[in-house]
Amino acid sequence: MKVVCRLCFIICSICLSLFLPSESRADGRVALVIGNAAYANAPLLRNSRNDADDIADQLRRLGFDVVDGRDLDSRGMRGVLARFAQKLKGTEAALFYYSGHGLQIDGLNYLVPVDAQIDPDSIVTFELIKLEDVIEALGYSAGTRLLILDACRTNPFAKAVAQRSGNRGGEMTRGLARVDRTQGMLVAYATQPNAVAADGTGRNSPFTKALVREMQEPGIEVGALFRRVAVSVNRDTRGQQTPELSVSLLGDFYLNSEETDLDAWKKMGPLSSASVDSLKAFISKFPSSSLVDTARAQIDTIENSRERERLVKEYTEKERQLRLDLEQAEAGFRKASEELAELRRRDELRRADEEKRLSSNVAAPPPGAAPPEPDAGEQSRRNRLANEVAALEANKTRLAEQRASLERAMAEKLSKSQSDRDRAEQRLAIETARLPTVALDARSTSVPTRQKPTSSCQEITARAQLGDISESDRVALRQCH
Repeated sequence: MKVVCRLCFIICSICLSLFLPSESRADGRVALVIGNAAYANAPLLRNSRNDADDIADQLRRLGFDVVDGRDLDSRGMRGVLARFAQKLKGTEAALFYYSGHGLQIDGLNYLVPVDAQIDPDSIVTFELIKLEDVIEALGYSAGTRLLILDACRTNPFAKAVAQRSGNRGGEMTRGLARVDRTQGMLVAYATQPNAVAADGTGRNSPFTKALVREMQEPGIEVGALFRRVAVSVNRDTRGQQTPELSVSLLGDFYLNSEETDLDAWKKMGPLSSASVDSLKAFISKFPSSSLVDTARAQIDTIENSRERERLVKEYTEKERQLRLDLEQAEAGFRKASEELAELRRRDELRRADEEKRLSSNVAAPPPGAAPPEPDAGEQSRRNRLANEVAALEANKTRLAEQRASLERAMAEKLSKSQSDRDRAEQRLAIETARLPTVALDARSTSVPTRQKPTSSCQEITARAQLGDISESDRVALRQCH
């Protein structure tokens, strides 16, 4: 029977490769996403279709060519698996995701199509899909291979399989068995071997909910991503479910290879030379980054410096114009004063000449006689100059007062601006001190820009079980114990 099933799969693959056009082959990333929910002989799985839909949508956003399958019978699953294998030649990554019923018989794992029989006398293993066939299909890609199974749910087929006559002793175990032949692969299970995963009460199962969320985070190496998924699922299910992970990849791989906030931050260069536009673009693109506060502090510092420069420029221009006006007023005042003084000097000379002439005459002027007055034109000029001098002096006083007022106002503005700048620089210094080491590789196994919350004893224990534990976690774990 095993030989017959494998032969059928190989024949389907060859036929599809002959009849499908060559354009269907992909050179990048290809994924097969199957969600089986509407089982003909078992209750409807509430979330499997949602899980598959959300994973497929997320994979498309990440650049995968997605082959979709929903509520597939045995023939449909074999057909879509063969089509998937046919597209994998020359790809850099192949991913298989399955949400639905799965089981193990005699240590072999099977995926359950929607037309599987639940009657113990009717169910036969060749109606099921061997996980070995999926691994065989993934082997058509020479790149990274990922096998993701959210398929360990409470299974109504288990009892039927166990009771079926001729089942080699009826050796049937809960959940899925650990896959042994995984070299060059990553295998992620919704729960540990021989255990049952929760279907979930919301839109998604706990495993797929965590996976979709983590896939949206750029720059996380795939092994670290699934470890984070495991911690989230363990926390959300209060320790009742812990996903299993097997990694034997020969290099790093990123599901979401988009630019991270740390990558973008490093590209801006030294913080002191970053422009306001680039900092605002960073905040817009990564609003939840822990670097946002630093970016805002730098924006405030730059804008305060610009405001101070603007105020200084404004003051300098106004002060220059007032100085010119004052110099012109002083020049006009000097000119008018000199002309008025010249007129007065000429009046004095005229009076002296008149007195000398009168003193040489025999007849003296009658007592109380007034000195001769200048003619009407000269008197008019004298009056005009006197008025002009008075007006220019008043204008000088006004300009001097205006200049003093400007100096006081600008001093207040500059003082406030300097105070704002000092506060912004102090805030920037505080935020800069909190920065992660930006010189680190942006694609490290953890994401330093995400502020790590205080871990509970349960979360630390889960990480310890997965081997993802730091020295500080070890100390905290001892305190938990």
